[in-house]
Amino acid sequence: MYNRCLKDEHMTKAIRDRAIKKANQSACRYKVSAIGLDKKGNMLGCAMNIQRFSRGGGSRHAEMNLMAQYGTNIKTIIICRTNRAGDVCAIDPCQTCKAKADELGIKIISIQKEGN
Repeated sequence: MYNRCLKDEHMTKAIRDRAIKKANQSACRYKVSAIGLDKKGNMLGCAMNIQRFSRGGGSRHAEMNLMAQYGTNIKTIIICRTNRAGDVCAIDPCQTCKAKADELGIKIISIQKEGN
């Protein structure tokens, strides 16, 4: 289940701002964050991508970090990517994360640029 909708029932300004702030904290080249929500829309946790190697390339994806920590308690994951300037960039989950989310029955929503 994948939805690229910015105007989702779970999307609030507070969640969007928190996702952007968390993504900006990542030390990775591609700054990504994920927020996990339960079936009532309550936030369970927030994660960012983490470098797996000391030299460039490769990170553990933010949504995988959330799924590993909260598992089937999560019903929705909101993902966000920012650039070095802190602006929101387009993002889609990779095939591995999407497949794992589908297996667990989790819907993934991407935060998109304002105006798109």
